[in-house]
Amino acid sequence: MAQLFRPINLLIVAITQYLLQYLVLIPALSEVGLNPLLDNFHFFLLVSTTVLIATGGYVVNDIIDYKTDLVNKPEKVVVNNKLSKNTALLIYGIICIIGAIIAYYLAIYVNNRSLFFIYPVAVILLYLYSGWFKKMPLSGNIIVAIFCAGVAGIVLFAERETYSQLHSGRPALTANITEIFVGYIVFAFLSTLLREVVKDMEDVEGDKLSGLRTFPIVFGINKSKSLSSIISYLIFIGLLYSSYWLAVNSKFIALAFLIVGIFVPLTYLLNIIKKSKSKVDYSRLSKLTKAIMLSGLVLLILIWKF
Repeated sequence: MAQLFRPINLLIVAITQYLLQYLVLIPALSEVGLNPLLDNFHFFLLVSTTVLIATGGYVVNDIIDYKTDLVNKPEKVVVNNKLSKNTALLIYGIICIIGAIIAYYLAIYVNNRSLFFIYPVAVILLYLYSGWFKKMPLSGNIIVAIFCAGVAGIVLFAERETYSQLHSGRPALTANITEIFVGYIVFAFLSTLLREVVKDMEDVEGDKLSGLRTFPIVFGINKSKSLSSIISYLIFIGLLYSSYWLAVNSKFIALAFLIVGIFVPLTYLLNIIKKSKSKVDYSRLSKLTKAIMLSGLVLLILIWKF
Protein backbone atom coordinates (compact mmCIF):
# COMPACT_ATOMS: atom_id res chain seq x y z
CA MET A 1 0.00 0.00 0.00
CA ALA A 2 2.91 2.34 0.69
CA GLN A 3 3.94 1.97 -2.95
CA LEU A 4 0.44 3.08 -3.99
CA PHE A 5 0.49 6.27 -1.90
CA ARG A 6 4.22 7.21 -2.14
CA PRO A 7 4.41 8.42 1.51
CA ILE A 8 7.90 9.92 1.08
CA ASN A 9 6.69 12.10 -1.80
CA LEU A 10 3.61 13.14 0.18
CA LEU A 11 5.79 14.01 3.17
CA ILE A 12 7.92 16.24 0.90
CA VAL A 13 4.76 18.02 -0.28
CA ALA A 14 3.69 18.69 3.31
CA ILE A 15 7.15 19.77 4.45
CA THR A 16 7.44 22.21 1.53
CA GLN A 17 4.23 23.98 2.48
CA TYR A 18 5.04 24.05 6.19
CA LEU A 19 8.51 25.48 5.56
CA LEU A 20 7.14 28.24 3.35
CA GLN A 21 4.36 29.11 5.80
CA TYR A 22 6.24 28.94 9.09
CA LEU A 23 9.80 29.84 8.10
CA VAL A 24 9.13 32.43 5.42
CA LEU A 25 5.63 33.91 5.46
CA ILE A 26 4.58 33.99 9.13
CA PRO A 27 7.85 35.55 10.43
CA ALA A 28 7.44 38.33 7.85
CA LEU A 29 3.82 38.92 8.85
CA SER A 30 4.83 38.99 12.52
CA GLU A 31 7.27 41.83 11.87
CA VAL A 32 4.35 44.14 11.13
CA GLY A 33 1.96 42.65 13.69
CA LEU A 34 -0.15 40.66 11.22
CA ASN A 35 -1.62 37.22 11.84
CA PRO A 36 -1.96 34.69 9.02
CA LEU A 37 -5.45 34.16 7.66
CA LEU A 38 -5.13 30.43 8.38
CA ASP A 39 -4.36 29.41 11.95
CA ASN A 40 -2.45 26.20 12.69
CA PHE A 41 -5.46 23.92 12.34
CA HIS A 42 -6.77 25.47 9.13
CA PHE A 43 -3.32 25.52 7.57
CA PHE A 44 -3.08 21.81 8.39
CA LEU A 45 -6.32 21.37 6.46
CA LEU A 46 -4.87 23.29 3.51
CA VAL A 47 -1.82 21.02 3.51
CA SER A 48 -4.13 18.02 3.80
CA THR A 49 -6.02 18.99 0.64
CA THR A 50 -2.75 19.32 -1.26
CA VAL A 51 -1.59 15.93 0.00
CA LEU A 52 -4.95 14.38 -0.92
CA ILE A 53 -4.70 15.81 -4.45
CA ALA A 54 -1.26 14.25 -4.82
CA THR A 55 -2.42 10.95 -3.30
CA GLY A 56 -5.38 10.76 -5.66
CA GLY A 57 -3.06 11.50 -8.57
CA TYR A 58 -0.77 8.61 -7.61
CA VAL A 59 -3.68 6.18 -7.19
CA VAL A 60 -5.43 7.00 -10.47
CA ASN A 61 -2.10 6.92 -12.31
CA ASP A 62 -1.44 3.41 -10.99
CA ILE A 63 -4.95 2.32 -11.99
CA ILE A 64 -4.64 3.59 -15.56
CA ASP A 65 -0.98 2.77 -16.01
CA TYR A 66 -0.63 -0.66 -14.41
CA LYS A 67 0.15 -2.49 -17.69
CA THR A 68 2.99 -0.08 -18.42
CA ASP A 69 4.26 -0.43 -14.85
CA LEU A 70 4.42 -4.20 -15.27
CA VAL A 71 7.28 -3.57 -17.71
CA ASN A 72 8.89 -0.43 -16.24
CA LYS A 73 8.73 -1.30 -12.53
CA PRO A 74 7.12 -4.74 -11.99
CA GLU A 75 8.29 -4.94 -8.37
CA LYS A 76 6.26 -1.83 -7.50
CA VAL A 77 2.95 -2.75 -9.13
CA VAL A 78 0.08 -2.70 -6.61
CA VAL A 79 -3.13 -2.47 -8.69
CA ASN A 80 -4.32 -5.89 -9.92
CA ASN A 81 -1.55 -7.42 -7.86
CA LYS A 82 -1.82 -6.61 -4.16
CA LEU A 83 -5.02 -4.62 -4.65
CA SER A 84 -7.94 -5.11 -7.03
CA LYS A 85 -8.78 -2.37 -9.53
CA ASN A 86 -12.23 -1.87 -7.97
CA THR A 87 -10.74 -1.41 -4.51
CA ALA A 88 -8.24 1.08 -5.91
CA LEU A 89 -11.08 2.99 -7.61
CA LEU A 90 -13.00 3.05 -4.32
CA ILE A 91 -9.94 4.42 -2.51
CA TYR A 92 -9.52 7.07 -5.24
CA GLY A 93 -13.17 8.12 -4.92
CA ILE A 94 -12.98 8.39 -1.12
CA ILE A 95 -9.79 10.47 -1.35
CA CYS A 96 -11.39 12.87 -3.86
CA ILE A 97 -14.56 13.29 -1.80
CA ILE A 98 -12.71 13.93 1.48
CA GLY A 99 -10.43 16.44 -0.23
CA ALA A 100 -13.39 18.25 -1.83
CA ILE A 101 -15.18 18.55 1.53
CA ILE A 102 -12.08 20.00 3.22
CA ALA A 103 -11.42 22.38 0.31
CA TYR A 104 -15.02 23.64 0.37
CA TYR A 105 -14.90 24.15 4.13
CA LEU A 106 -11.65 26.16 3.83
CA ALA A 107 -13.13 28.31 1.06
CA ILE A 108 -16.09 29.13 3.30
CA TYR A 109 -13.82 29.75 6.31
CA VAL A 110 -11.68 32.34 4.49
CA ASN A 111 -14.69 33.70 2.58
CA ASN A 112 -13.02 33.01 -0.74
CA ARG A 113 -14.89 30.61 -3.02
CA SER A 114 -12.14 30.73 -5.65
CA LEU A 115 -9.90 28.80 -3.26
CA PHE A 116 -12.24 25.81 -3.56
CA PHE A 117 -12.06 25.64 -7.36
CA ILE A 118 -8.33 25.00 -7.25
CA TYR A 119 -9.11 21.54 -5.86
CA PRO A 120 -11.31 20.14 -8.68
CA VAL A 121 -9.09 21.75 -11.33
CA ALA A 122 -6.01 20.04 -9.84
CA VAL A 123 -7.81 16.68 -9.48
CA ILE A 124 -9.12 16.81 -13.05
CA LEU A 125 -5.72 17.82 -14.45
CA LEU A 126 -3.97 14.92 -12.70
CA TYR A 127 -6.67 12.53 -13.94
CA LEU A 128 -6.27 13.83 -17.50
CA TYR A 129 -2.51 13.55 -17.06
CA SER A 130 -2.78 9.83 -16.33
CA GLY A 131 -5.36 9.10 -19.02
CA TRP A 132 -4.29 11.44 -21.81
CA PHE A 133 -1.57 14.07 -21.38
CA LYS A 134 1.21 11.68 -20.36
CA LYS A 135 0.71 9.94 -23.70
CA MET A 136 1.87 13.06 -25.54
CA PRO A 137 5.36 14.59 -25.71
CA LEU A 138 6.04 16.95 -22.78
CA SER A 139 2.35 17.68 -22.02
CA GLY A 140 2.21 15.34 -19.03
CA ASN A 141 5.67 16.38 -17.88
CA ILE A 142 4.63 20.04 -17.81
CA ILE A 143 1.43 19.28 -15.87
CA VAL A 144 3.39 17.43 -13.16
CA ALA A 145 5.90 20.29 -13.03
CA ILE A 146 3.07 22.83 -12.70
CA PHE A 147 1.57 20.84 -9.84
CA CYS A 148 4.89 20.68 -7.98
CA ALA A 149 5.36 24.42 -8.45
CA GLY A 150 1.77 24.97 -7.33
CA VAL A 151 2.49 23.23 -4.01
CA ALA A 152 4.43 26.37 -3.09
CA GLY A 153 2.16 28.82 -4.90
CA ILE A 154 -1.01 27.75 -3.08
CA VAL A 155 0.49 28.85 0.25
CA LEU A 156 0.86 32.41 -1.00
CA PHE A 157 -2.52 32.30 -2.77
CA ALA A 158 -4.31 31.26 0.42
CA GLU A 159 -2.71 34.14 2.34
CA ARG A 160 -2.89 36.75 -0.40
CA GLU A 161 -5.07 39.14 1.62
CA THR A 162 -2.63 39.33 4.53
CA TYR A 163 0.22 39.37 2.02
CA SER A 164 -1.34 42.44 0.44
CA GLN A 165 -1.48 44.11 3.86
CA LEU A 166 2.17 43.23 4.39
CA HIS A 167 3.03 44.90 1.10
CA SER A 168 1.25 48.08 2.20
CA GLY A 169 3.27 48.24 5.42
CA ARG A 170 6.65 46.84 4.38
CA PRO A 171 7.14 46.79 0.59
CA ALA A 172 10.87 45.98 0.84
CA LEU A 173 10.19 42.96 3.07
CA THR A 174 7.41 41.87 0.74
CA ALA A 175 9.81 42.04 -2.19
CA ASN A 176 12.19 39.65 -0.38
CA ILE A 177 9.37 37.23 0.38
CA THR A 178 8.19 37.39 -3.22
CA GLU A 179 11.69 36.61 -4.50
CA ILE A 180 11.93 33.58 -2.21
CA PHE A 181 8.53 32.25 -3.27
CA VAL A 182 9.02 32.94 -6.97
CA GLY A 183 12.54 31.53 -6.85
CA TYR A 184 11.38 28.31 -5.25
CA ILE A 185 8.37 28.01 -7.59
CA VAL A 186 10.61 28.35 -10.66
CA PHE A 187 13.15 25.92 -9.19
CA ALA A 188 10.40 23.39 -8.36
CA PHE A 189 8.96 23.67 -11.87
CA LEU A 190 12.28 23.27 -13.71
CA SER A 191 13.76 20.57 -11.47
CA THR A 192 10.52 18.55 -11.67
CA LEU A 193 10.41 18.94 -15.45
CA LEU A 194 14.03 17.76 -15.61
CA ARG A 195 13.24 14.68 -13.54
CA GLU A 196 10.15 13.90 -15.62
CA VAL A 197 12.15 13.94 -18.87
CA VAL A 198 14.83 11.73 -17.32
CA LYS A 199 12.17 9.30 -16.04
CA ASP A 200 10.69 9.10 -19.54
CA MET A 201 14.11 8.07 -20.84
CA GLU A 202 14.27 5.45 -18.10
CA ASP A 203 10.80 4.09 -18.96
CA VAL A 204 11.04 4.05 -22.76
CA GLU A 205 10.68 0.27 -23.05
CA GLY A 206 7.42 -0.03 -21.15
CA ASP A 207 6.01 3.21 -22.57
CA LYS A 208 6.56 1.97 -26.14
CA LEU A 209 4.70 -1.29 -25.44
CA SER A 210 1.78 0.73 -24.03
CA GLY A 211 1.61 2.99 -27.06
CA LEU A 212 2.65 6.15 -25.23
CA ARG A 213 4.20 9.01 -27.19
CA THR A 214 6.55 10.51 -24.66
CA PHE A 215 9.31 12.90 -25.72
CA PRO A 216 12.05 10.22 -25.90
CA ILE A 217 9.81 7.94 -27.97
CA VAL A 218 8.75 10.64 -30.44
CA PHE A 219 12.01 12.60 -30.73
CA GLY A 220 14.59 10.05 -29.60
CA ILE A 221 16.99 9.67 -26.69
CA ASN A 222 19.60 12.11 -28.01
CA LYS A 223 17.12 14.99 -28.28
CA SER A 224 15.80 14.07 -24.84
CA LYS A 225 19.32 14.38 -23.48
CA SER A 226 19.63 17.77 -25.18
CA LEU A 227 16.32 18.87 -23.65
CA SER A 228 17.50 17.71 -20.21
CA SER A 229 20.68 19.73 -20.66
CA ILE A 230 18.73 22.85 -21.69
CA ILE A 231 16.52 22.55 -18.59
CA SER A 232 19.62 22.07 -16.45
CA TYR A 233 21.19 25.23 -17.90
CA LEU A 234 17.99 27.16 -17.15
CA ILE A 235 18.24 25.97 -13.55
CA PHE A 236 21.87 27.14 -13.59
CA ILE A 237 20.81 30.62 -14.67
CA GLY A 238 18.28 30.78 -11.84
CA LEU A 239 20.90 29.56 -9.37
CA LEU A 240 23.33 32.26 -10.49
CA TYR A 241 20.74 34.91 -9.66
CA SER A 242 20.00 33.17 -6.36
CA SER A 243 23.71 33.16 -5.54
CA TYR A 244 23.89 36.90 -6.18
CA TRP A 245 20.79 37.47 -4.01
CA LEU A 246 22.21 35.37 -1.18
CA ALA A 247 25.55 37.20 -1.32
CA VAL A 248 23.89 40.64 -1.30
CA ASN A 249 21.76 39.62 1.69
CA SER A 250 24.77 38.11 3.52
CA LYS A 251 23.27 34.60 3.49
CA PHE A 252 26.69 32.96 3.23
CA ILE A 253 25.81 29.60 4.81
CA ALA A 254 22.90 29.24 2.41
CA LEU A 255 25.18 30.31 -0.46
CA ALA A 256 27.76 27.67 0.48
CA PHE A 257 25.04 25.00 0.57
CA LEU A 258 23.64 26.13 -2.79
CA ILE A 259 27.07 25.64 -4.34
CA VAL A 260 27.76 22.26 -2.71
CA GLY A 261 24.22 20.87 -2.58
CA ILE A 262 22.82 22.04 -5.92
CA PHE A 263 25.49 23.52 -8.21
CA VAL A 264 27.87 20.57 -7.85
CA PRO A 265 25.27 17.78 -8.34
CA LEU A 266 23.76 19.66 -11.29
CA THR A 267 27.19 20.04 -12.88
CA TYR A 268 27.81 16.33 -12.35
CA LEU A 269 24.43 15.52 -13.93
CA LEU A 270 25.31 17.59 -17.00
CA ASN A 271 28.61 15.76 -17.33
CA ILE A 272 27.17 12.26 -17.18
CA ILE A 273 23.85 12.69 -18.98
CA LYS A 274 25.42 12.45 -22.44
CA LYS A 275 27.23 9.26 -21.44
CA SER A 276 24.09 7.57 -20.08
CA LYS A 277 22.80 4.72 -22.21
CA SER A 278 21.01 2.08 -20.13
CA LYS A 279 17.93 2.00 -17.92
CA VAL A 280 20.25 1.74 -14.91
CA ASP A 281 22.05 4.94 -15.99
CA TYR A 282 18.77 6.85 -16.32
CA SER A 283 17.58 5.50 -12.99
CA ARG A 284 20.69 6.98 -11.35
CA LEU A 285 20.05 10.28 -13.09
CA SER A 286 16.46 10.26 -11.83
CA LYS A 287 17.65 9.74 -8.26
CA LEU A 288 20.18 12.53 -8.67
CA THR A 289 17.51 14.95 -9.88
CA LYS A 290 15.35 14.02 -6.88
CA ALA A 291 18.31 14.74 -4.57
CA ILE A 292 18.69 18.16 -6.22
CA MET A 293 14.99 18.84 -5.64
CA LEU A 294 15.33 17.91 -1.95
CA SER A 295 18.34 20.22 -1.66
CA GLY A 296 16.00 23.05 -2.64
CA LEU A 297 13.99 22.38 0.53
CA VAL A 298 17.11 22.45 2.69
CA LEU A 299 18.08 25.73 1.06
CA LEU A 300 14.74 27.23 2.12
CA ILE A 301 15.57 26.49 5.76
CA LEU A 302 19.07 27.91 5.49
CA ILE A 303 17.93 31.09 3.74
CA TRP A 304 15.55 32.06 6.50
CA LYS A 305 17.46 30.76 9.50
CA PHE A 306 21.00 31.77 8.54
